[in-house]
Amino acid sequence: MNSSDTAPLYDKPHAVDLAQVLMVFQYFMVVSTSIGLGPRLLKWGEAQTSDVPFMADLADAVRIGGGFPIFVVIPSVVILTIPYVATVLALGSGRPWARPTAVVFVLVNTVIGIAGLDQTYGTVPTYVLSPIWIALAAGVVGGLATRKARQWSRQGGWAPWYERYAQDQARGRPRPRR
Repeated sequence: MNSSDTAPLYDKPHAVDLAQVLMVFQYFMVVSTSIGLGPRLLKWGEAQTSDVPFMADLADAVRIGGGFPIFVVIPSVVILTIPYVATVLALGSGRPWARPTAVVFVLVNTVIGIAGLDQTYGTVPTYVLSPIWIALAAGVVGGLATRKARQWSRQGGWAPWYERYAQDQARGRPRPRR
């Protein structure tokens, strides 16, 4: 093991950035397609355009299921949002609890997403879109499993930078200019 393996990270690893972005993308996929917000908007649009000839033919060709009931959708979105946002922000801050929590969220969201796709859109779209869900989950889990992402979590994120800054201030070194 050389010295670069144990040197503190002063910048957030790109793998952590990628995991954060993919988690946000997955969140919006869960809310829009699987929980039922997307199908509800499509049903509303179908009702508004039922007298337009082309749109009525399109609505007959593409059948959209109802998604989950609204009394499940609203509480699910509220319950999911707060801890999900906290986990995504904590990943960027390097909190040790955020990595395993993010992995659990991503795996659970993948299962919810694929089940919601099947209930809402049917079997064929589920087979087509399931690889996207799996690729998102693999991107997050793989990114968080990298050496630098693990080190970022172990060192507590920006903590070494703050320690180095405090030491520089104690020694009377000026702040570097960019």
